[in-house]
Amino acid sequence: MPIYLTGVDLIEVNRIKKAISNSEGFLHKVFTENEIYYCESKGKQKYPSYASRFAAKEAVAKSLGEGFGKILSFREIEIKNKASRQPFVVLHGKAKKLADSLNIKEIKISVSATDNYAVAFSISIN
Repeated sequence: MPIYLTGVDLIEVNRIKKAISNSEGFLHKVFTENEIYYCESKGKQKYPSYASRFAAKEAVAKSLGEGFGKILSFREIEIKNKASRQPFVVLHGKAKKLADSLNIKEIKISVSATDNYAVAFSISIN
């Protein structure tokens, strides 16, 4: 399995908390309904969960060789969890078309968060 690209992102949890608190549109511009439901279910730990998903979306975009805006939008990269809580990536719309055009067969993702920081690492595999 050859690796196409990797991507990594680190973000301050407080930055995402402020963005959510200061802008009604931010939450629905960046996160899918499934992601919002999952993060809100975390109660007091919802902001590290939102931040880790934000970092994951950024890492995935980097592992596809793109940034957000021109081709990709945040909601087209969705981070879900298996029953074991392991995260996985689901692509929609233009993100899926881009991955298909690059012959990406799978995207692996790893995320981690503390109260202050969230980090994600992504590998796109041909």
